[in-house]
Amino acid sequence: MDKFLTFTIAGLSTAAIYAIAASGLVVTYTTSGIFNFAHGAFGMLAAFAYWQVNQGWGVPVIPSVILVVFVMAPLFGAGIERGIMRGIEGASEVVKIVVTVSLMVALLGIANVIWPPDVARPVPPFFAGKTVEIAGVAVPYSRILTMVIAIAVAIGLRLVLRRTRLGVAMRAIVDDRALLQLNGGRPGRTAMLAWALGAGLAAVSGVLIASEQTLSAVTLTLLVINAYAVAVVGRLRSLPGAFLGAVVLGLAESYATGYIDPSYALGPISLQNLRTAIPAVMLFVVILIQPEARLRAQGASRPRSPVRPPSQVTAIWGGIALVLVAAAVGSLLSGPDLNLVSKGFGFALITLSLVPLTGYAGQISLAQMTFTGIGALAMATWGATGSPVGVVIAVVLCAVVGAVVALPALRLSGIYLALATAAFALFCTAMVFGQAEVMPGGSIQVPGLDIFGFQITNDYRQLILFAVAFALLGNLLVLLRRSAWGRRLAAMKDSPVACATLGLNLTSTKVGVFALSAAIAGLGGALAGRTFIADDFSLTNSLPITMLAVVGGIGSVAGAFFGGLLLGAIPIASTVFAANAIGIFRFVSLPVRDVLSFTPGMMGISLGREPDGAAPQMAAGYRAVGDSVPSLVVAGAGAALLWLATRADVITKWSFFAAILVFLVAVVPLCPILFAPSTPDGPRPRRAATAIWLLLVVGFAAFFPWADRIGSNGWRLIAIGVFTFLSVRVAIGILGVVPEAMQKAEVASPDEVGLDRPLTRADALDAGRALGLDEEEMPPTGRPVPAGVGAGGGA
Repeated sequence: MDKFLTFTIAGLSTAAIYAIAASGLVVTYTTSGIFNFAHGAFGMLAAFAYWQVNQGWGVPVIPSVILVVFVMAPLFGAGIERGIMRGIEGASEVVKIVVTVSLMVALLGIANVIWPPDVARPVPPFFAGKTVEIAGVAVPYSRILTMVIAIAVAIGLRLVLRRTRLGVAMRAIVDDRALLQLNGGRPGRTAMLAWALGAGLAAVSGVLIASEQTLSAVTLTLLVINAYAVAVVGRLRSLPGAFLGAVVLGLAESYATGYIDPSYALGPISLQNLRTAIPAVMLFVVILIQPEARLRAQGASRPRSPVRPPSQVTAIWGGIALVLVAAAVGSLLSGPDLNLVSKGFGFALITLSLVPLTGYAGQISLAQMTFTGIGALAMATWGATGSPVGVVIAVVLCAVVGAVVALPALRLSGIYLALATAAFALFCTAMVFGQAEVMPGGSIQVPGLDIFGFQITNDYRQLILFAVAFALLGNLLVLLRRSAWGRRLAAMKDSPVACATLGLNLTSTKVGVFALSAAIAGLGGALAGRTFIADDFSLTNSLPITMLAVVGGIGSVAGAFFGGLLLGAIPIASTVFAANAIGIFRFVSLPVRDVLSFTPGMMGISLGREPDGAAPQMAAGYRAVGDSVPSLVVAGAGAALLWLATRADVITKWSFFAAILVFLVAVVPLCPILFAPSTPDGPRPRRAATAIWLLLVVGFAAFFPWADRIGSNGWRLIAIGVFTFLSVRVAIGILGVVPEAMQKAEVASPDEVGLDRPLTRADALDAGRALGLDEEEMPPTGRPVPAGVGAGGGA
């Protein structure tokens, strides 16, 4: 009986922490409609801040708690809402998820920079050594304090939400934001206060966890992430439901620790890590029993032009060019650099798996590296000799598993699919990849592929294999996008309601595309041909895959390739800039390696300003090149000439990098103007002078001894970048004509919005930002304004 009571009290103490964390998550979601995947990182950051104030600076406990929980955390939450979350209002569900995931990744990187993980930071528990006896069991004061705080939070939130004007405004903002404005409310200020409250609750949970756990950025973040399963019990909106879920989860984890012997096993699966998998299992069960959500028309979203799919001919030539460029560049690289570039191409193949799922269908997955791990395990098991049979088994297995994972969540809204895949990643980390029988020693070797006697035995061949696989799959996805099924996916992304009205089976379509996505990710693992460790397949490594795929431009194959290379470029840049730091006259100095640890997260946070990603913007600059045959000839011949000069040791590799950068950025985009016929009415470009200038700058970049004259890699790259920029600007000045892709688009005056069509909420928000108005100063726009009435209401 004593044992049961001991673990019951421990479970209730853990449940109290989960309930507090889930309360903050529910508050922010219900007031802003944004599920904050960074909520766990908020709690983690508060735990480290408490250690810093209390242990690092010697501030007493009570002032430290007050400073962290009631000052720093609310200000941080309010700043996040004002600076980031308000900017993505009206964005798609995918953008909202990716921005909060990016914030989580960035905060993890920042925490590891400020508080390096190789230093122990113990946090003494509250009332250390003091206990009270309950039914013969000694209960620490700290656990009683945790449960008392949870009860106080429950009562306090009940009073705030039901008895105060702020609480009424918080509940009203969910139902009708415009109606709240009409009655004198301020939705923007209300949302900011809600995020401040949510961050404060996350801080409370983080500080309470810190006294019971070793301070680790990843561990603390994942512990608070367990509150996601708790919040889902209340369908992300009910605080009583969240508290009920917290009690169930806390007790289940505690009883599993006390009554399940770690030596128990189900076949090769040990139950030693079952406790860490319980939140994932609970989340799956709750999602499975949730009633199916009704389809609702989407709210106002920001207008954007759809990404135009390339023609099949363009895709074929692009694939051929990719393989040739990979072969050419790979032949110039040394062994370590070639290995890193090969891994970058492998990441590109994995990010490609998100093109049909996220780019075409508008769904999202946070477990792509988990499917990659399943594919790697299948290849190591059934293709140990490099047999292609192992690849086929890996692809089929991942497709089946992906369909099974997606099926329960797809009956609900898109956020549940993201949560289900995150839970699946956590479950596999504990119960599959963390098993000694599955991955002996915590690692696994994926054999190189053996195709009809041609074996992948080195990094150069591996690079070519990835390039060929990416080119073939990219062409298949372009073909898919232009097929009837691809058009169905695009229609489902734009309007699920309209598709259901026309009789389309949305569930089978979503399951099919998710199975395809999982199969491609599994193929990336089966073809990897390298050693993986268990952490490679964790949730924290899956998040950057999804994040940078969307940053690159998930609507296109080129965008996925760009996003994968961004992820692969991080270790390359860390090697190049190993001796470099960013500082201000040595008063502030931060190693570039540390900056790179949170740079991907910062890229994802900026996604709200350009939801289509970087690839469409880059493609716009070279679209005219593809329509000009002479320009294509010059581009191919010039790049080949520079490569041959490098292979023959006529120019160095750094000179090749500088010359190819100037050639691709300055010369190639201007070629269509240089070769275009003159028009009587248009300006007369000075073609000869421009061509001479471009030849001079490319020649200078190719033969200038960059490595000898500039010893620092960082300063060398800065010098090359500045030289390239000046080369472009001077070339445009000499030419006298600005390329169309570099011209600033004329933005219509916000005063004209609503004159030619009904005014939507998204139009009003964009117009208000352009006019410099805060949301509180704008009139409510609950209904479309008739044509002819401007944003200000005048005729």
